[in-house]
Amino acid sequence: MERFLAISPKSQMWLFHTALALNILGMVLTDMWLPMVVGTIVTTYLSIDVMVRVRYVLPMKKMMRDLEHENASLRRKMTDVEETSVY
Repeated sequence: MERFLAISPKSQMWLFHTALALNILGMVLTDMWLPMVVGTIVTTYLSIDVMVRVRYVLPMKKMMRDLEHENASLRRKMTDVEETSVY
């Protein structure tokens, strides 16, 4: 989810979890059930989405980037070895 580019994913996680807590508190304290239930469903989705992104997707992307860099350096070494072995 790249819609919220102004703040970091960890800040988004805190923001959405705080919004979820406030929605649940609003459901308990007020009689506006329908808007609060809709808000709670939306913030639950956003909270889970950002938590999955922070805990799993972003570290996986970093690991993939590191593996691609290592793969490229190994390919360069292989071509260097092949070039020197030809002579």
